[in-house]
Amino acid sequence: MATGTLSILIADDDAGDRKQVRRALKQAGLTCDCVETASIAEALEASDKHIFDCAIVDYRMPGYDGLHGISAIHEQRPFMPIIMATGQGDEMVATEAMKRGASDYITKVNINAESIRRTVGSVLEKAMLRRKLAQQQEELKNFAHVLAHDLSSPIASIQMFASIVEKEISLENADKVELADHCRRVVDAGRRAGELIDTLYAYTRADGAVTFKPVDMRKVMEDTLSNLQRVIQERKARVTHGELPVVTGNVPQLVQLLQNLISNGIKFCEVSPPAISIVAGLERENIWKISVADNGIGIPEQDCGAVFEPFKRLHNAANYPGSGLGLATCKKIVERHGGDIWCESNVGEGTKFFFTLQGARK
Repeated sequence: MATGTLSILIADDDAGDRKQVRRALKQAGLTCDCVETASIAEALEASDKHIFDCAIVDYRMPGYDGLHGISAIHEQRPFMPIIMATGQGDEMVATEAMKRGASDYITKVNINAESIRRTVGSVLEKAMLRRKLAQQQEELKNFAHVLAHDLSSPIASIQMFASIVEKEISLENADKVELADHCRRVVDAGRRAGELIDTLYAYTRADGAVTFKPVDMRKVMEDTLSNLQRVIQERKARVTHGELPVVTGNVPQLVQLLQNLISNGIKFCEVSPPAISIVAGLERENIWKISVADNGIGIPEQDCGAVFEPFKRLHNAANYPGSGLGLATCKKIVERHGGDIWCESNVGEGTKFFFTLQGARK
């Protein structure tokens, strides 16, 4: 069962039946914001304006019967669970309702605290699983694209330059300088392929089973800077931070989080030196907000949400190579820790990323 306040759409032309549903929800101990509609047309209009956690739809409605109504609502909101309520008690109606997109079925005479708690809990769980499955299918499709496109490029380079090396070695007057250059290109291509595989692996692990415990973010920062030492030195980047809290989390994932944000700030910077500043503050009771600010090229304001989508690239891959999974991995890690992540930016003005983490209990 989901926690917090549920937003529920009740579509029934009988005011008494709508009241019965509201009363059962309240008696079930569910905290709900209910929107009531007396027709399918009104229900469609409401669901167009608002995303509901669940809809409870009467079988017989003026203008539409409930079955056609379920089809229309399901088409509009495919992932919203729909419960059909009817006084008929007909199993054929239930079967047809499921075919049309309903998640479950309840007879009006059986609407009470226990049945509504069980039914709502069941459809919410099913909806969560459907959304997760759809997300995994989309990610799988994107993975296939990356493997077929991004990974094929360095592999093709390895094959081409290795073939050139093989041919030139057989020549009596082989140019050692050229051979060394071709070998370097083979090594670089292999490194790019390895980095892509590591990035894909980190992304798939980000929402896996992990152990949470008190974590000192100062130690996380030390490990992060150690991992990034080479790129920091190469770009002569300045990375500064203030006092950092002790939070509840998983060390490897939090290192990955900071590493992705700091390395992004360095990579997407065209001035010298890149400057990254990490600041932590208590946002509310036992919730820490940490910011990672850079002086990079910035992000168009309208794209500040899209940058967290898997495989989303706002810039030319030739100028800024990468898989498009760095910030998506950050989002997975933060949400796995029960926090939120967002950014504020304008083109040419740098970017400031924010994320929240729960403080460690004393």
